[in-house]
This record gives sequence, C-alpha cells and structure tokens, in this order.
Amino acid sequence: MIKKLSSFLVQIASPGFIPDYLAIFLSFLMILLIFPLDVATGSKITLRLIYVFPLTLIALHCSRQFFVVCILVISIGVQAVTLMSFTDDNFETKFFLFMIIVTCDSLLVLVARFARFNIIEAKRLSTTDPLTRLNNRRALEDAILAESIRQKRYGGAFSLVLIDLDGFKGVNDTMEHQAGDMALILMADILLSHTRKSDMVFRIGGDEFVILMPNTEVDDCERICIGLCNLIADLMSKSSYAITASIGYTTIDRSPAASVDVLTIADKAMYQAKTTGKSRVVRGYDTSNSSSNRASAGNAPT
Repeated sequence: MIKKLSSFLVQIASPGFIPDYLAIFLSFLMILLIFPLDVATGSKITLRLIYVFPLTLIALHCSRQFFVVCILVISIGVQAVTLMSFTDDNFETKFFLFMIIVTCDSLLVLVARFARFNIIEAKRLSTTDPLTRLNNRRALEDAILAESIRQKRYGGAFSLVLIDLDGFKGVNDTMEHQAGDMALILMADILLSHTRKSDMVFRIGGDEFVILMPNTEVDDCERICIGLCNLIADLMSKSSYAITASIGYTTIDRSPAASVDVLTIADKAMYQAKTTGKSRVVRGYDTSNSSSNRASAGNAPT
C-alpha cells in the first residue's frame, strides 16, 4: 500500500502526468472550493495555506504560462477578498498580510515552474545523445516497446533500420576526433532531413544509428533504406569523408515476443551487410514469427 502510494505521489509530481486542460480545471475548481470555506471559518481559522495545492498543481503540470499567471492572480484575489472583507485586523495589518500572500504565492509558483523546467530538462538529457541531439538507446527501447504495444492493439506493420558507418574509424585515425564528431553530426542531419515526420531517429552509440518507422511495410522501408545508403555515401564524399553506410532493416508484421528482438534482428542484418561488401542494404527476418523465413536477404543499393 505504501509503495503504491509512493509511486502515485511520484507520478503526481512529474510534469506532464496531468494534462494541461485538467490541471487548469482542477486548480480553478480547488480555489472555488477553498474560498467559501475560508470565508465561513472567519478570522479565527485561516485556510490560506491550502492554496498551495492548486498553485503547485498548475505550476507543475501546465505548459501554458498564461493560465499559470491567471490562476495565480485569481488565488491572490480571493485571498485578498477574504482578508479585507472577513477579518477584523486594522488596515496596516491587512496590507502587510496581503503583501506576504503576494510574495509567498509568487515565490511558490516560481519555484514550482523552475522545478518543472529542471525535471523536463533532466528527462530530455537522459534520453538524448549530447553530440548529435538525437534520441539515445534508452529512448529507443521505450519507443520500440510503445510501438509493439500499439501494433498488438491496432495491427499493421512497423520497420526498424540499423545503420553502421563504414570507414568511420579511419576518419577518426587520420583526421582526428573532431572530424569524426563533425561526420556524426552530418550523419544526424542527413537522417533528420531525409526521413518522414512520423519516423524517429536515434544514435545508440559510436557510429550506429537507428530509425524506427511506424506503419511502414517492407517495400517502403527497403526503398527508403536504399535511398539513404546512396545518399549517405554521396554527401559524406562531398564533405571529404571516406564514409559509407551498411544498413540492416527488418519489418515486423506482428508483435515480437520481446521488444529487444527487433533490434537484434536488424543488428544481424546490418552485420551481414558489413561482412558481405559494406555500403549495402540487407533485410533481416523475425524467424520466431514464421518458420518459412530462415535467412536474411541482401539488397544492394541502386
């Protein structure tokens, strides 16, 4: 029970767990509920501290700054009404308390917004390759799992492409590591510029890149891979890098037993491309799904 409660509280404190519209609605509703209770309790009991909940809620979960400011202003406004109209303090005391309310509420929202930014940024960094700004291996594993779940529910096919750069080590050895870094950045730009908006591009380490293609049949994937193989060789040559690409891909028409299997299939196909001439495209098969698919088939780029 305690573990479940702890997990739930962690989720509540994670930006994005509550959608924008729901955070706005709940924050406004909580203020509307707290205000009459605060008035009813009179000057002997104050409920001002409870306003921390709607303010923290919207500051953490709402991406739109305008609504955060609106809820902050509403919160300060209703507290001012309660303070000025339903307490017996003199004006100087009321003004002093009002300034404390403004300061504390504003600081609370500011701190919560900084916390939101830091949490989102930390999450982004944990799933992003620092050099190329592409998604990293951790993000890939999550994406494959999500795509497998989607496919299990709705059907269809998805493809996964694994690209390994031929000659990259030679560039590092002869042109120093800075040139190698520039080649990797160029590779990332090529993939981002010549894949579809629905595709996801990843760098999973060294000179290995992955493209996850939702709703992509084998013929479309093969055509894209062959085009990329030729394009990479051409653009790398124009940038004075003696680099080509060995590409392995697989198309899954039903959910595999484990998400990691998809990457393994593409990796074996890429290795076959590497060992049979490089700068070529090879298809890998999910042999667990069909006994007729016993070997990988190579496809030379055109």
